[in-house]
Amino acid sequence: MKEIIKNFPNNIKYNLSKICEPKKTLFFDIETTGLSPKNSNLYLIGCISIVEDKIIFKQWFSESLSDETAILQAFYEYAGSFDTLIHFNGDNFDLPYIKECAKQYYLFNPLENYKSIDIYKKIRHLKKPLLLTRMNQKSLEEYLGLYRNDMYDGGTLIKFYYEYVESKNQNILNVLLLHNEEDLLGMLKVVEMLSFIDFFNSSFTFINSFREENVLHLDYISNETLNYNLLLNEEVCIEISDNRMRISVPILKDELKYFFENYKDYYYLIIEDYAIHKSIGEFVDKSVKKKATKQTAYIKQISEYIQCYNSQHIGEIFRKDYKSKEKYMNLAKIDFSNKDFFNEYAVEVLKQFKLLKQ
Repeated sequence: MKEIIKNFPNNIKYNLSKICEPKKTLFFDIETTGLSPKNSNLYLIGCISIVEDKIIFKQWFSESLSDETAILQAFYEYAGSFDTLIHFNGDNFDLPYIKECAKQYYLFNPLENYKSIDIYKKIRHLKKPLLLTRMNQKSLEEYLGLYRNDMYDGGTLIKFYYEYVESKNQNILNVLLLHNEEDLLGMLKVVEMLSFIDFFNSSFTFINSFREENVLHLDYISNETLNYNLLLNEEVCIEISDNRMRISVPILKDELKYFFENYKDYYYLIIEDYAIHKSIGEFVDKSVKKKATKQTAYIKQISEYIQCYNSQHIGEIFRKDYKSKEKYMNLAKIDFSNKDFFNEYAVEVLKQFKLLKQ
């Protein structure tokens, strides 16, 4: 068994104290020759701990297949002074794998009651809204601007490990160790994506609005800061920089319909193509009216609108047709001094774009 120890400067940008006690936390990652511990081997365990301004990096490497028990014991002994694990998709692979290994070798596993923080689970819902094609760790590193020297994936390295066991070639060993090292150092980068979660779940305060041609811009300030400039430009544009967010909503100029919920209290006027209350409709000739239905109990209004996503606290909701999923509110009837309304509107936009878990 080989034990490798390195020190790196602590350049983690995310405030880990939001999710754990940094001094009691281990980042960890394993390398194996397969997916199941019953028919494969664990050959490398790497971890990172944080001591003030330093990162302590450790690896335990199996020089031969018979070293598997030794590296597990060494890791468990070291991990015994921590209480939290941070990993990437480790809940699905790394933790179950070493748990099964411990059972096979009748080893005490101190990690059983540790707090487990799976970065992948926390951020995977951001794939679609951030337009990410893949959610594997390397792709996320590159999204954040980190590019590896390591050229291989874990599956490719399996044959390299078997070659090393036979040859003890130092160049092959360096390749195996580098992959695990960059997995762990990359994890310190990817953990910064938790700041996206913090930002989207933060408290937004509406501070300003202005119109630019057919677009309404809404400016907000957050109690969290995002260290990445973010532009999500679909029908609604969201721009984020530091602790500021701008939501740019297109203004629709159209004739839309407002549908009455109590449709049974209305008549539909066939020629005029709108509904009136029965108290008035009683005086209209029967030949030009009929009982309103859910689909015909409406009035029409030509105006300027912006899309809305939640009907709560909104007086009138307009649609193009009864079955239309898109909902609109009349721009002229919005109270721009109502900060609570616009704070809620920001949350609904973030939910609509799947930036917030609903």
